[in-house]
Amino acid sequence: MKEVFRIIMLTLFIISVAHTQGFRDIYTYPEQSQMAGGLGITWIDDQPYTTITLAPEFALGKVGIGIFLQFLMDNQNNFKLREDEFKDGAGILRAIRYVRYGHKYDPFYARAGTLEMASLANGFLMWNYTNASNYDKRKWGLAFDIDFGKFGFESVTSNLVNFEIAGGNLYFRPVRFLNPDIPILKNLRLYATYVYENKYPSWKERGETENIEAYGVGTDLIFLDTPLLKSGVYYDYGQLRNFGHGQATGINAVVPEIFGLMALSAKFEKRWLGKQFIANFFGPFYDLDRELNPFEYPESKINLLQSAEEHEGYFGELAGHIINRITLRGNYQRLNGVKGSGIIHVEALAPNLVPKFELRGWYDKRGIETFKDFRTLDNRSLLAAQVGYRLNFFLVVSTTYYWYWVKEVNESGETVYRPLERVEPRLSFSFQF
Repeated sequence: MKEVFRIIMLTLFIISVAHTQGFRDIYTYPEQSQMAGGLGITWIDDQPYTTITLAPEFALGKVGIGIFLQFLMDNQNNFKLREDEFKDGAGILRAIRYVRYGHKYDPFYARAGTLEMASLANGFLMWNYTNASNYDKRKWGLAFDIDFGKFGFESVTSNLVNFEIAGGNLYFRPVRFLNPDIPILKNLRLYATYVYENKYPSWKERGETENIEAYGVGTDLIFLDTPLLKSGVYYDYGQLRNFGHGQATGINAVVPEIFGLMALSAKFEKRWLGKQFIANFFGPFYDLDRELNPFEYPESKINLLQSAEEHEGYFGELAGHIINRITLRGNYQRLNGVKGSGIIHVEALAPNLVPKFELRGWYDKRGIETFKDFRTLDNRSLLAAQVGYRLNFFLVVSTTYYWYWVKEVNESGETVYRPLERVEPRLSFSFQF
């Protein structure tokens, strides 16, 4: 059986504090309804498929619906339909990519289907999680948040069918119960976070699964909230049950506009991690990591967790836009004194920098020690790059390149992982309305 892991399309920077505290992702382009789709060729493991795609998105006030329906016909097998995408996972329901109301950090937010950038609190336990990293078997999850002002909650469920991962963050603002008009202190927030996974591959018995539980507490405070500068500080403590614990403190800041030419945001976090603890354990690579059998792969996440020593580390993010034409985002995290502990994500979007051209790209890499590691593609890498040329108002010629990795069973019956390239040239229709 072969499972194809598609590139994790990460949109990086959202500062994880409540909507009423003033932070939102200010770098996204204005949301509009759009009609998109196309005809092209997809190569998967050197196997060509004729590809038909229909991918409209509808934005009706606070309601949004995204469709992604794709058919791959095997060019070397009488154009037989590739059915991997519709087996297991969400099945045919995967055609509805998402249904949402509002946006993250709105007073009321709900999103069902594909989850992207799912985070709880300031992300110390769950940060930028996605349930769509296995492209062929995407799941239908749910994110549901309500902020009542004095208190509120966030919640994430990875799979509404079997609830593999479920987590929540309950918070309250104690000063608002006493006097909601006290400056600065009214934004003080205290919270508790809990995340549960019920089907993690066992590190004790082959073929079995285990439960993983994580819980934590924290606080954050926005001390500057002006049109020119927004800034806040936070503290987190986290514990992985039957393993270890860690803590972190950080500061973030946003400059919404600099002379109308650009905007900038930054975040820095200092970490103190005890034995058998990994920060952001439920992160963007989580569903990929959990596929690695700990008995066969020393680099599996659970093995790394069990062998983790006490260390200090850091996490940094930068994001910004230039004249609303180029968006750059990136983060880097590392443990002091631990070889190969670097993890990086970079992203660049330029949909209208050059007339008629649309450019975008994403890159994720783990196990970084030197610059050579950063620029080398292997089974620790995820990459996507797209170049499009707009022929007219609604037609676009584009080519997308993916580097990701797959899990499969070889002739000896062993499970192996290997890098894979995917190229998709296509003629698409795309227009906003």
